[in-house]
Amino acid sequence: MKKKSLYPSPGCRKIIHFLVMKASFIFLLLLTLQIKANVYAQQLRLDLNLQNVTLKEVIQEIRRHSDFSFVYSDADLVGITQRNVQMKDATIEEVLKNCLQGTKLVYDITDKTIIIRKLDEVTQTKQVQVIQGQVTDVRGTPLPGVTVRIKGTQLGVSTDVNGKFRFELPDTKEVVLAFSFVGMKPLEVRYNGQSDLKIKLEEEVAEMDEVVVTGIFKKSQESFTGSVSTITEKELKSFRGRNLLSTLKNIDPTFNIIENNVYGADPNHLPEVQIRGTSSLPTVEDLKNETKVDLNTPLIILDGFEISLTRMLDLNDEDISSVTLLKDGSATAIYGSRGANGVIVIETKQPEAGKLRLSYRGSVNIEVPDLSDYDVLNAAEKLQLEENAGLYKDEWAHIEMALRKRQARIKQEIERGVDTYWLSKPLRTGVGHKHNLRLEGGGNDGFRYSASVQYNDILGVMKGSDRKTFNGNINLMYQQGKLLFRNNLEVGLSESNESPYGSFDQYVKLNPYWRERGEDGKVLKELEQKGDFWTTAPENPLYNATLDLVDKKTYTTITNNFDVEWKPWEGLTLRSRIGLSKQVNDYDNFKPADHTKFKDYSDEQIFRKGEYVYSSGKSFSYDWSLTLSYSRNFKEKHELYVGLDYNVAQDKSHAYTFQVEGFPQSNIKFLSMALQYQKDGKPTGSESLNRRIGVTGNVNYIYDNRYFADVAYRMDGASQFGSSKRFAPFYSFGIGWNIHKEKFMENVLWLDRLKLRGSYAVTGSVNFDAYQALATYEYYTDDRYRYWFGSHLQGLANEDLEWQKTDKWNFGLEVGAFHNRLKVTADVYTNQTNNLLSEMYLPLTNGFPSYTDNVGKVKNKGVEVALSGYPIRNTEKNIIWSVSASFIHEKNEIVKISEALKVANEELELQGGSNPNFMYREGEALRTIYVVPSLGIDPSTGQELFIDRFGNVTFNWDARDKVACGVTDPKFRGNINTMFTFRDLSVNLSFGYRLGGSQYNSTLVDRVENADTRYNVDRRVYKDRWVNPGDHTFFKDIKNTQETQMSSRFVQKENTLECQSIQIKYDFLQPWVKKHLGTQYLSLSFNTDNLFRVSSIKQERGIAYPFSRRFTFSLSATF
Repeated sequence: MKKKSLYPSPGCRKIIHFLVMKASFIFLLLLTLQIKANVYAQQLRLDLNLQNVTLKEVIQEIRRHSDFSFVYSDADLVGITQRNVQMKDATIEEVLKNCLQGTKLVYDITDKTIIIRKLDEVTQTKQVQVIQGQVTDVRGTPLPGVTVRIKGTQLGVSTDVNGKFRFELPDTKEVVLAFSFVGMKPLEVRYNGQSDLKIKLEEEVAEMDEVVVTGIFKKSQESFTGSVSTITEKELKSFRGRNLLSTLKNIDPTFNIIENNVYGADPNHLPEVQIRGTSSLPTVEDLKNETKVDLNTPLIILDGFEISLTRMLDLNDEDISSVTLLKDGSATAIYGSRGANGVIVIETKQPEAGKLRLSYRGSVNIEVPDLSDYDVLNAAEKLQLEENAGLYKDEWAHIEMALRKRQARIKQEIERGVDTYWLSKPLRTGVGHKHNLRLEGGGNDGFRYSASVQYNDILGVMKGSDRKTFNGNINLMYQQGKLLFRNNLEVGLSESNESPYGSFDQYVKLNPYWRERGEDGKVLKELEQKGDFWTTAPENPLYNATLDLVDKKTYTTITNNFDVEWKPWEGLTLRSRIGLSKQVNDYDNFKPADHTKFKDYSDEQIFRKGEYVYSSGKSFSYDWSLTLSYSRNFKEKHELYVGLDYNVAQDKSHAYTFQVEGFPQSNIKFLSMALQYQKDGKPTGSESLNRRIGVTGNVNYIYDNRYFADVAYRMDGASQFGSSKRFAPFYSFGIGWNIHKEKFMENVLWLDRLKLRGSYAVTGSVNFDAYQALATYEYYTDDRYRYWFGSHLQGLANEDLEWQKTDKWNFGLEVGAFHNRLKVTADVYTNQTNNLLSEMYLPLTNGFPSYTDNVGKVKNKGVEVALSGYPIRNTEKNIIWSVSASFIHEKNEIVKISEALKVANEELELQGGSNPNFMYREGEALRTIYVVPSLGIDPSTGQELFIDRFGNVTFNWDARDKVACGVTDPKFRGNINTMFTFRDLSVNLSFGYRLGGSQYNSTLVDRVENADTRYNVDRRVYKDRWVNPGDHTFFKDIKNTQETQMSSRFVQKENTLECQSIQIKYDFLQPWVKKHLGTQYLSLSFNTDNLFRVSSIKQERGIAYPFSRRFTFSLSATF
């Protein structure tokens, strides 16, 4: 019988030996540190040469040259005469004995704490008192990292993971403990000899409302005259959306994301974002091409430095502590030429002191396609529609015979059960995941640190569509006396892939009686053969998805922001910041020779098949600023704030694009394997250099906390404008009145706040081309004269080209009542943008048709109202219910446009088509729909009746009869949100609404009236068409194949309610969870986005990329 050895295996012995050695090393290290602490006082040597100093000044000098903390009473030091201290290479004890000689004071040293007290307070035996306890919130949850200090000293500790703390110091008469923690109200407790202190800290509910973060200056909310919305970290977590942009929309509708019915829930599409409407117009070229350049995007500031909308989309939202929306001129004037479109100020979390903390948040995101707005025909219904439309009849017998054969073949397929639901073929349920890890800590010696990493894998609902992002951050903070140093290093990577399945609308129109695969099981390239029914064989879009396609974009950005802050005395702060950022972009698009794009290439063009487009770009920017701020109170009633800022910045970028062809082998997709550049093509590229400089001054004055005024002035210079107009002033003036501070309001106990404010400002916009004011030329590279190359002008210079300027008026009201259980904020504003940049036509003798000049004017006005209240607010039991609602009414008007834009409009007015063009007319809104007025379908004929420009009723459609028939902007929009917390469970809901706007329902035109009945169509074609005289229908005769033109018949009023976000979260705060799992905080949550939508308009949504519903399951833990 084999006996078991009492000794572990050799492999286990190695592990045990390693652990023993490691434990021994740690023990010896701790022992060494303890010995070092005991002899520190004897080893430290000081050289002091102080003349006529007080004992307190000596103590401060010792602190400056050592790590000692002092505990003493100021009263004990009163009356001690000043003296000279001249000592070399002296120990701490020698210095103290010298300074305390003849004072009736003695000292005790415990570790690195020195206690100074009167001689009669010292007993014969040195006694040590132990002060210990636990810090929790009002619910009893332990709070780790709380700073606990002895008031009046620098001595302090931090609570451990269980919220516990412990002091050991010589016995003293009076000890007052000061407790502080981020997000909690500070608390002071007098120690009276209790054996175990139980401390409860209350949450600071309105800590973010007290200060307005503008990105340059920090202003008091009480005296701020601007219109702002501050969104806290708690709100960001409670109403999470797909990304930070949708989260902000869920919370504050002022952050307006224009819904795009084409790109739906495409994770790689950058949305159009606005704050308080539009301030710029498109160019003539944009108008003709029906494209819109994003000139109205707000300025985005991250920790004091500008970032792009793309970068904001990919930000790590777990690192964000607050977002502030600056809306009116008083708030944005400090940004001068960049503030016309509003400003988004994002502040990230700063490292917190305390023991090392590790936080993790992981989530699984499920994207489900939303096809609820699609209603297409099945196979049998589609064949019946074709028969009703007369597609199988023809005046030529042999053609009709061929058509009848096709009809019979399709019937056989339907009888075999073929009924393909093509809409599902390119779609999937995307299951992505997101992970965030944050490490932070730092002691009370002034050094703090944090590091975080995030990986986000987003799988869209179109197969092959995804977006992967990685964010890394290292934040260091060090304070030495009155100096504070901060450095933040960020790295961001993104890779986005477009779906190889193409555009979604290709599948919507495919007939359900078609098979996707042939008898051999392979995906068909063509769904039917060319013949009498098809002049061109219909393609199967699934075929290209089987090929080795590439459609990928990547970018890498590295940003380092460094700032140093000096506070030489109370109220004065000098801060210098510099930010450096570099970004590299790449784009790859490859189509092999088998792609259907090349199916019509002839045999002679075989070596042109296959295509690769490659783009690469780099950008580098720096931003340096120097800020001086000073605030002071005078005679208790006067408060003054003065801020000065000097800023210099540069953005430089370049990009190259290569388009090559000739990849005969489908498995070769390396760029250099191409046979040649695209026919008649060559490499292209662009470069840009923008520089700006600005000086800002800001003065804020408050009298008795009742009346206040705010003035800002900025002189800006930018390279985009003419040499004689490089610099321009921007300014603001605001006043306010805290009515609730008046004496006559003292007895109105239910009113907490009543504030009136008003402001006027002039801001600007620089979202324009870098060289629009300069004369530019291009070389002739395809010819030369001897050894010289010629050149020609590309654009004329305009040295007088100046800034777009926006005049902004704003009047606001803020109300708080019933201990802030009810809050109301209302703003009325008017913005008018002058000197709009636009094209001006020139005589032909100039050689150029147009040039850029300041011509145009746009006006925006609106009303914003926000209400919030707490029907239930029991913080002791943590039962809280809050409700908030917002209301926004906006209206814009084109006051003046250039002659060039008018000519372009006239050309568009004469164009026909089924969908309206982008057009701009003076006196109308920017998003006006221009179509021919319609009276509907004539019941007797099945034809549409129109009203011409002379008021006559006619069957003839004429483009010259177009009039304004609606505006796409809603008359009213807003959010309705609610948050309910019951102990450890919380439920948050966000709803958005849009009322009174108009939409042109293109589905009724393209998929019903103008639908090609050879393809699948919207079900309304099958049911709601005119057939016989006397039919009262919305749609014309199904046999009328004449193209339907744009008319007011398809302009419909939009009233929409959508469920933007739902969150259900449970916090595990039970002691057994912390004990067994070792967590300080643990929670599980469930989120859903866009769960349902109710609208008065039924149209197909998500034309190129469908919309989706999102479900997220998350786990958060802190160790």
